[in-house]
Amino acid sequence: MHSTDALSLAVELGQLLERAGLPYAIGGALALGVHGVSRSTQDVDVNVFAKAEQLETLLTLLRENGVQVDEAKARTAGVTEGVFFSWAGPTRIDVFLPSIDLSWEALRTRVSIVVQGHPTWFLSPELLCCFKLLFFRPKDLLDLERLVQSSATLDRTRVRELMVETMGEDDERVRSWDALVAASR
Repeated sequence: MHSTDALSLAVELGQLLERAGLPYAIGGALALGVHGVSRSTQDVDVNVFAKAEQLETLLTLLRENGVQVDEAKARTAGVTEGVFFSWAGPTRIDVFLPSIDLSWEALRTRVSIVVQGHPTWFLSPELLCCFKLLFFRPKDLLDLERLVQSSATLDRTRVRELMVETMGEDDERVRSWDALVAASR
């Protein structure tokens, strides 16, 4: 991996994963940016839709392309927490593995966007919203507020349906989503 900025690194990583036959989608602030809300970031969030038997292939791919990863920790955290951390030079790469049913919806609905001349898979805006709601950090709520206000194509109803399926009707994340949507009207 030779890129030095997060977006270029994400594109390069996407090309490697694509060639290896590992489906992926870039998330986080980079996905937010391609969906119309710019926010600086110093890391790359990538959802790799690898099955358990593909984890070794993924770790080998990262290692052989200069990504630093503690493979023992990645094996454990990838299975128990659904995420592990790696580094390409000074840039952290957060690798999310399918640990909840919503992950498979993310694979099904990911979108291909040409970036720097290369088709690159990103989370759909709806699934990006869902994952930000699951994390539920103040910065995620601010990102969601900006995305809801700026996107005419965001399927707000679908986000709510997915969150209700995942967390239940009475969850505070669903209530927060409802408040964000109401405030944007």
